[in-house]
Amino acid sequence: MRPLTAAPGAVALAAGLLGMAVLLSGCADPGGLEVSGPALSPSPGTDAVYVMGGTEAADEPPLRRPAALTLSPAAALTELRWLSWGGPTAEAYGSVRGTWCRPACAPDRPYAAKVTLGGLVSRAADGKGGDGGNGGNSRNGGDGEDTAYYTRVTVDPEGLPASLARELRDLRLPVPPR
Repeated sequence: MRPLTAAPGAVALAAGLLGMAVLLSGCADPGGLEVSGPALSPSPGTDAVYVMGGTEAADEPPLRRPAALTLSPAAALTELRWLSWGGPTAEAYGSVRGTWCRPACAPDRPYAAKVTLGGLVSRAADGKGGDGGNGGNSRNGGDGEDTAYYTRVTVDPEGLPASLARELRDLRLPVPPR
């Protein structure tokens, strides 16, 4: 009679299964999983996030998913179609036009552009928490809800020289006073 021999693959498989069983049983604590530390703050819902236009538009109410947004006296966004809104960044496609690029471009000609909003800051409706609150200011965007505002915008226009497009990067947007 011939002695039994195991194929090398079968031995490796058995060793691997035994090793997994040891690892899985060794990782479990009889008391269960313990979670410690503060809970993450929930981010504002998409309905509580706003943006405000540039300095000359500061007297206008905050906007949600605007179709148009004035960045400065020299640049404005139009025909905005939002792909995302309410997260750390918001993204849209639309057009940019203005006089910031004179004389290299026609101020009446719109340039297709990708628009990214960022720099989300919170404002608490009760004037507490968030980024200092706005003390019940009527510009908190709603009826006592906690809100957030985008504070930065980057516009990436198509068809403009890089030196002109660079002027529309990381622009500051206003937020209501605290």
